Amino acid sequence: MYEIDFHADDYAASLENSKRILVLLRAGRIDSLSVMTNMGCYAECMGVLRQEWDQFPRKPLLSVHINLIDGFWLSSLPQKQIIHNSWGKIFLHNFLPGRKKIIADYSREMEAQILAFLRETDEIKDADGNPLALRIDSHVHTHMIPLVFEALMLTLDRMNLGGRVRFIRCSAEPLSMFLSTPGIPRSLSPVNLLKNRVLHALSHSVRRKLQRAGIPTGEVFGVAMTGEMDLRRVSLLLPRMQKYAQGKAAYLEVLSHPGHCLSSEITAEYGPDDRKAFLAPQRDVEFDMLMNLPRYE
Repeated sequence: MYEIDFHADDYAASLENSKRILVLLRAGRIDSLSVMTNMGCYAECMGVLRQEWDQFPRKPLLSVHINLIDGFWLSSLPQKQIIHNSWGKIFLHNFLPGRKKIIADYSREMEAQILAFLRETDEIKDADGNPLALRIDSHVHTHMIPLVFEALMLTLDRMNLGGRVRFIRCSAEPLSMFLSTPGIPRSLSPVNLLKNRVLHALSHSVRRKLQRAGIPTGEVFGVAMTGEMDLRRVSLLLPRMQKYAQGKAAYLEVLSHPGHCLSSEITAEYGPDDRKAFLAPQRDVEFDMLMNLPRYE
């Protein structure tokens, strides 16, 4: 059945980043958010979320935002080793020796991150008073990489969670909407266009495997404009994306990154890319989009 979901990634990336997302939650502008469980401020951010939960006009869906890019290796605790990784490096491991060991290592880390999420959300109830559904996505869509997706499914099987997972993001976004909307094509960055095509190619296998496992997924809007989901362009494209999702009777996630870190919060736990991304002024643009975009109820 068709449903639209205005989503915020990266809750618990930092305390200030999370405060920005909380502003949107208090205003009823977010339907769901993804939670990073392996950052140093995670417990504090989740404490604030639980404290304010009953006051939110919309009880958001929560997803584990699997992070294999930066933060701490929770599976290595108490040593507190920091992850230094990149999407490209992980992707290359599909073709290099030692693939099985890497899958096993990532699987142990995913288990640790999922367990951390379950511990902090155990007492949180959804809008109907039921335990929260378990949902999963990942930082910079790494779970779309075959090696990582294999590790994820191995993890869910080992943890006996396959039947409990109610959603895994499949990061497939139709590019035709962007290319055929006046004023949009030239405003797209080459990096985001490439990301859209790579993830779209990987999505076919992911979607088939999710269907076989009986795990729901949906469609996304927010890949070709990652970090650039401004009000003007989202307003132009959203009606077309909605029509596309309605035609497929699909759940549509409108992805955004509205949080913003303080420069003083950027420490060694952030990888090189995120040290820039979490300070980018475009995050203010995405915050404003979510705050001001007309809702279609």
